[in-house]
Amino acid sequence: MAEVLEAARGYADRTGRRVSIEYALIRDINDQPWRADLLGKILRKHLGQLVHVNVIPLNPTPGSKWDASPKPVEREFVRRVNAQGVACTVRDTRGQEIAAACGQLAAEG
Repeated sequence: MAEVLEAARGYADRTGRRVSIEYALIRDINDQPWRADLLGKILRKHLGQLVHVNVIPLNPTPGSKWDASPKPVEREFVRRVNAQGVACTVRDTRGQEIAAACGQLAAEG
């Protein structure tokens, strides 16, 4: 993780552009409040204002043991990352109706 954060900081320093972190939120796996706090603290420390977290709700996939976090849990996760001074939003889900959303394509193969 240190190597990834160092590379992200190098990119931000060279380009002046913020780094996007894509975070697939999975019920009871990585959606706990303490994880949001830790994510925000680590990213703020290493990237300051040059980072944005896109929370990606997991889409339902037939046969998968994983599921999306409930909306209140999702909102609290975003709130807590934002509270650490890191921009964080939920990415709009697209493609679900044709089973082409995040996590669904693998199930079709």
